[in-house]
Amino acid sequence: MSGNSEAQRPSKGNLFFGLTLIVAGSVFLMDRLDLIRAFDYWFLLPAMIAIGGVVDIVSPGKPEHIAKGCFSLVFALWLYISIEQLWGWNFRSSWPLLLIAFGIQHLVGGLLASREVQK
Repeated sequence: MSGNSEAQRPSKGNLFFGLTLIVAGSVFLMDRLDLIRAFDYWFLLPAMIAIGGVVDIVSPGKPEHIAKGCFSLVFALWLYISIEQLWGWNFRSSWPLLLIAFGIQHLVGGLLASREVQK
């Protein structure tokens, strides 16, 4: 069996993303059934995204995963700041920061990938 054993293992990122979707769907379902108020749990969303970013950073894998994980942490921080409207920032006034962060993610990811190829 000369198959790639890494391709046969489930990705930690995929597992975490699937779990996140299940939890989010459950919260929204309970909201629709009037068991809870989903809005009371919005503060958990940035934390879940940040945990996913940390998983990307510490999991062994491609160097681009580190850039993706860092972007997830920045996105979670931006989301928290926008939800809480810290320093007067909200979604409308601060969304260009996401474009900048997303561009930096791709730039750093590309640089890390090209460095890996040169080795």
